[in-house]
Amino acid sequence: MAPSLTEHWNRVKTEFALRDLLLDVIGKFLVGVGIGAWLAAVLAPSAWMLVVVGLSCSLIVKAKYWKRFWSS
Repeated sequence: MAPSLTEHWNRVKTEFALRDLLLDVIGKFLVGVGIGAWLAAVLAPSAWMLVVVGLSCSLIVKAKYWKRFWSS
């Protein structure tokens, strides 16, 4: 039977570094900027909607973990 995602994570989390996470995030950001540049003319009319949906997604996740983070 194949290892679960939890087992994979437990195996690599001791080697995981913030620098690796930042490099991954930067890479994804650059891909997003590149795709956005290609689609700029097409997406311009709905740019406000994309911003609102993106911020909403972020706020939903932050609200979910806010209480857990600040509780003692």
